[in-house]
Amino acid sequence: MRKLTVLLLVLIVISAGCIGGNTSQTQSPTASQTGATQSTSSVTSTATTATPAEKTSINPLKELQAIKQYTYTENASVELRINMTAGNITQQTNVSLVIVESGYVDLDGMKARIQTRTTTLPDNVTINTTWIVIGRKVYVENFGNVTVENNTAFWRINPVSLARELLKLKPVGNYTENGTLVLVYSVPEELVLPLAELYFTTPEMNTTVTDATAELYFTEDGFTGMKLTYGILATTTTNGIGGEIKVTERGLWKGTIRITSVNKKEEVKAPST
Repeated sequence: MRKLTVLLLVLIVISAGCIGGNTSQTQSPTASQTGATQSTSSVTSTATTATPAEKTSINPLKELQAIKQYTYTENASVELRINMTAGNITQQTNVSLVIVESGYVDLDGMKARIQTRTTTLPDNVTINTTWIVIGRKVYVENFGNVTVENNTAFWRINPVSLARELLKLKPVGNYTENGTLVLVYSVPEELVLPLAELYFTTPEMNTTVTDATAELYFTEDGFTGMKLTYGILATTTTNGIGGEIKVTERGLWKGTIRITSVNKKEEVKAPST
């Protein structure tokens, strides 16, 4: 599943050009610090105008436990700042990603099909990726090629599984708004780190997640979706033409997920390799 990340990093480095020339060291707030400020203000503003959650009869645990299969859509935006350092020369590249994802997940059968369209800005380069997950096997298809790896992380970080884990924690806020129960969480790093690694980093990167917050949405019809925000810091070194290059990646993820159907079984088959 990390093939997507590798391709994106290649595109980003190409768009930035060779190391050199730009040595600006201007300091600005990190993406994770910005995300913390934005998410905190969002929680505060909504909580002060909403109805206390105790007035609703919605049972979040019951609603999540009832989900065996589901489909979802996700719209996410990502702001990345990548510093590439060779010797005493550093070049900074700022990139934005727009991610549109749709998926089908069979929790009982441990099968899933995920289609992701990622566009990099300002280059306006688009990558289409299909993930087929069957048990612990993950098939990744992009540019007409299919790769296979063993990875069980998806069964911990898909939207419903992640929501179930969050329900085990005490929310930092809860309210109802227009008939929707909203549970607000400060997300521990260990819960969201596998998700960040799938999208942003390669196995050799040292990765840290910061300021992760989540909102879970429930109505009388069940679990309707979630919002997830987190910052990421990842570092690695690689060998370039002129020697060793240190890469530091800072990013801010903002994603909104909408559950589009529940308990409607679909067929998922492994692609030919």
